[in-house]
Amino acid sequence: MTLTTEQLDQLKFNYCEQIIDSMDLDSLVQMAHDLLLDAYSSINEDEIKNEILELYDQEYLNDLLESVTPSV
Repeated sequence: MTLTTEQLDQLKFNYCEQIIDSMDLDSLVQMAHDLLLDAYSSINEDEIKNEILELYDQEYLNDLLESVTPSV
């Protein structure tokens, strides 16, 4: 049996729903964390800084930068 594009999309959607429904909160959080890390693994420093600035603000970016750089 070969599925149509729409059927395949629905199958994928239903499967994702099933996976999510069977997970506890800790597992969902871990999955989200892993997916985000994977998505950000291929972007450079300027891209991540720009995204942080678009979603938050300069103060938040500064706080994150301070958390990964040594204090002077």
